[in-house]
Amino acid sequence: MVNSIAKKLLSLGGELVGPASESEITQVERRLAATLPVELKSFLRQHNGSVKETDEVRWRFWPCAEITSHAHYRGEPFFNLDDIEVDLIRKVGPLPGDRLILFADSLIDLPTCCVLLLSGHPCDGWVFDCSNGYVSARSFAEWVVAFADRGEEGLLIP
Repeated sequence: MVNSIAKKLLSLGGELVGPASESEITQVERRLAATLPVELKSFLRQHNGSVKETDEVRWRFWPCAEITSHAHYRGEPFFNLDDIEVDLIRKVGPLPGDRLILFADSLIDLPTCCVLLLSGHPCDGWVFDCSNGYVSARSFAEWVVAFADRGEEGLLIP
């Protein structure tokens, strides 16, 4: 699964950096008081993010030093879903910004992807486009498959 992220990034013209150390991954988890999804940690163990932002290279996975929470990045304590997610909004309300962990972004359409890490919450492990307020996947593993198969077009649940 990790290789599918790397292959997709390379096919889009991205450049991958070397692996993150276990210490760097542990520091991220301590800083965020959360355990990162297995697939994200596996990716970081092989590639501590990607570089080379150009109009042709649309996606960038963040290195350990940049992975942060929505609350820290945007200065907003809560994340509000877009009106397209009406049923979900009624069910869960705004999501806590400090539990939404940002890990990737794109220059085209400017989505910033984050994963909710909140044990016991109905949306725990879901991935969101926190720039536009959409659900992208109901698990990180599902998000990786959609990203690898269809790139940006695969990252919005209809």
